[in-house]
Amino acid sequence: MSIQFDPSMRNVPSLDGVGLGTREIGHKAPAGADFATQLKGFVGEVNNYQKVSELKSDAFATGKSNDIHGTMIAVEQAEISLRLLGNVRNRLVEMYREVMRMGS
Repeated sequence: MSIQFDPSMRNVPSLDGVGLGTREIGHKAPAGADFATQLKGFVGEVNNYQKVSELKSDAFATGKSNDIHGTMIAVEQAEISLRLLGNVRNRLVEMYREVMRMGS
């Protein structure tokens, strides 16, 4: 797997379920995509970042790769996307609790 950098494009986690492929900033979700589908896609994307990070770390640790920069970028992407997923989860729990308070 090769990661290319194009300054006009960014690899950013998205909630649109399309994937973490290179896309333009400001990309909107496809019309009709429901929240559950978007969230499932986002969780899958975070999982992919974690797998890529693990593979690159293992390759570097075993001497199969000497690309320290690519390895560190993959590890940081995985960490940031996991942190973002945790924040999304926290917000969802917070919103759920607020809705439950409104009902009582």
